[in-house]
Amino acid sequence: MGTKIKSCVIISGAPESDIDYIKNYIDDSYIIAADSGYEKCQRLGINPDLIVGDFDSSNKPDADCEIITLQVRKDDTDTFHCVRIAVERGFNDITVLGGIGSRVDHTYSNILSLVYCDEHGVNSKLVNPDNCVSIIKKKTVVKKSNYKYFSLFALFEKCEGVSIEGAEYNLNNESILPSDQFTQSNAFKDGEVTISLKSGKLILIQSND
Repeated sequence: MGTKIKSCVIISGAPESDIDYIKNYIDDSYIIAADSGYEKCQRLGINPDLIVGDFDSSNKPDADCEIITLQVRKDDTDTFHCVRIAVERGFNDITVLGGIGSRVDHTYSNILSLVYCDEHGVNSKLVNPDNCVSIIKKKTVVKKSNYKYFSLFALFEKCEGVSIEGAEYNLNNESILPSDQFTQSNAFKDGEVTISLKSGKLILIQSND
């Protein structure tokens, strides 16, 4: 028997002009609001199971759910605290919404949260209306679904034996260095592509714009 999927959705507070997409990810998953992410929940009529934050940029919510208040001066971001809590509570599939914003440092921090999840054997992705970021380290089938393009980047170290099938630009057993960019802005030839690698980890970015 396979591992049972325990899904968690984390709603982060990065400024976004369009938040309606969030409703597409609200199903039976456990929902955590990261600080001002709770304001998005209120606007969408979503009742989170947990709210976590230092509430330095928003008022502490008066909500009928569990609330964890963090110190303002701390080492980790509110969103990363949410990720760590989700992993500690046994969730093995985590989606971070609203974690891609105008602050590049915050966005990169949230990408590093995906690395943390991977190191703990947890599937995760970072999503906004036009992008989906995830980490792959084995053979993976990526469906075109809502995204037109996909890019691959070696994460921290050289990736060996990278192959891509079903794309406009295929690869066969190639190496990718962290500084390489030749696997950026690829496109689907049909409905899906297959990506495989023999060693290393790849950042997969699916995008529309």
